[in-house]
Amino acid sequence: MNFSPAECLVMGLLHSGARYGHEIDKYMEQMKIRYWTKTNRATIYQTLQRIERKGWVTSDTEVVGNMPRRKIYTLTPKGKKALQEMVFAGLASQEIVTFDYSIAIGWLEVLPTQLVIDQVIQRKSFVEKIIHQFSQEDVEDTDIYIGRRANVRFLKSYYEMEREWLDWLLRELRKLKKTV
Repeated sequence: MNFSPAECLVMGLLHSGARYGHEIDKYMEQMKIRYWTKTNRATIYQTLQRIERKGWVTSDTEVVGNMPRRKIYTLTPKGKKALQEMVFAGLASQEIVTFDYSIAIGWLEVLPTQLVIDQVIQRKSFVEKIIHQFSQEDVEDTDIYIGRRANVRFLKSYYEMEREWLDWLLRELRKLKKTV
């Protein structure tokens, strides 16, 4: 099955209890999903329209108090089946992980070594802030859904590994600076 990650994400969040676009966006914030995908609010609404056209969700409008009318989405049986197929295919993915950051690293020699060191230190500071965003509870609390824990654990492990790699890179750059 050919699908977009945004479709799988939005349908998964609907399956998890989100019902409308803004609520999907809030779930993404609460679950720290933006750390592992670049999906934004515009993509959410475009995806909702697309999956509705495909018959994977239905929508009704709802008015709560003085709030503006909003569209409430519900997965259809066809949508639940599509979500299962997406998850099934995605779990055996043979996609190569890419790192845009590696492009700049590949040509770091075009800058003076001290400037590279300064920039890498900034990256390391950013990485450390991300690591501290993930609590031990996010990783170990068995009451939290395993898919969320798995993603948080993966990301935390990745950023811890990146911090270690950045330390190595800084040591190598400092050695290089001494020989120049």
